[in-house]
Amino acid sequence: MAERWETSRDGLETTIWLKHGLEFQNGQPISADTVADILNAQIAASLGPAASDVEAIAPAGPNTLKIRLRQRSSFIIDALGMALRGPGAGQSIGPFYEPQASDGDLELLANEHYFAGRPRIDRVIIRPYSSLRAAWADMLRGQVDMLYEVGPDRLDLLQGASSIRVFNQERPYAYVIFLNVQRPQLRDKTLRQQLNAAINRSDLIDRALAGHAIPADSVVWPYHWAFSNDVPRFRYEPAVARKSLRLKCIFADVSLERLALSVQQMLAAIDIDLDVEMLPIDKLYERLQRGEFDAMLAPTLMGPNLLRPYQFWYTGTPNNWGHYSSPAVDEALDRVRHAANDDEYRAGVAAFQRAMIDDPPAIFLAWSQRARAVSTRFEVPVEPGRDVLGTLRLWRPTSDKQTSPD
Repeated sequence: MAERWETSRDGLETTIWLKHGLEFQNGQPISADTVADILNAQIAASLGPAASDVEAIAPAGPNTLKIRLRQRSSFIIDALGMALRGPGAGQSIGPFYEPQASDGDLELLANEHYFAGRPRIDRVIIRPYSSLRAAWADMLRGQVDMLYEVGPDRLDLLQGASSIRVFNQERPYAYVIFLNVQRPQLRDKTLRQQLNAAINRSDLIDRALAGHAIPADSVVWPYHWAFSNDVPRFRYEPAVARKSLRLKCIFADVSLERLALSVQQMLAAIDIDLDVEMLPIDKLYERLQRGEFDAMLAPTLMGPNLLRPYQFWYTGTPNNWGHYSSPAVDEALDRVRHAANDDEYRAGVAAFQRAMIDDPPAIFLAWSQRARAVSTRFEVPVEPGRDVLGTLRLWRPTSDKQTSPD
């Protein structure tokens, strides 16, 4: 929605110019006043404790707003990548909108007022499946036009199908097992170091992810410009735990089962009994909110910027489900957050990498590669480095027959 932005020399004020002619799905104009109200309502949830850096977000003209800070913060621009939610019913901003809530399939309709142009697809139906096998089988039968996620073990099969195109993308999501450090048995950082050292990440990727990932031997997205190669990494150095231990690991996606079982086998080698359990997503979040878990496996957005790991590991942030707290980690992230130049930022990132290796709050497994499968009945514009879902509004049927993707 932003046409451009500028930050003052002292880093305390950012001016944002909005694109002209923005409208909500219901045709209501989007002004700088409206965007300022939405940002003021949403910014705290995105920034957590770093929201204290923000003094004010206010309109400075019909299409201009200013963000004033109490102190310099590199996380503010990162936080503006959020999806804005309209202030009321019928006020969607994106290219598609949900006409009404449903307990079954999710229906999305084209937004006639989308600022970048009306999508070429009128209607999208999103349908849940109980297994990856059932989803890809329906796709091979022509009953589904797109798979949101292709399991690594099915990727080679779909790539050989003439009616399907598979799009691969490295992404800043890490497979992470969050550890609840409030549990007495997980408070010891030496044990958490042992859990990470027990994971042969290359073997895990070959065994559970069919080679479609890269090892997460650091907590920072390896393609980040400030990533440091000169700090310690997680290494495979298994050693028998000082005492046997049993942990319960919960997860919510059937596609994670093979990964969970592979980790289970590796931890068994150091006398750690990892009991794995798949839960419905709502039940899993209930357990997280109540702190009723030892470990939780999930693909976790840890990049492309440092705001993402801040949201999970800084003391008191909303996504810090394991209630982890480390003065060294907090200090390093604050150095990144308040950096006045690139050198200070790099130093903060390196300090963060070191602190997390020394006192890991989770078991870091692999950076994922996402594969999406799309029927050749659709023309799919491809932009290098971008998820093809980002161009969904530009997809169109290859024939005159108006088929809607499921």
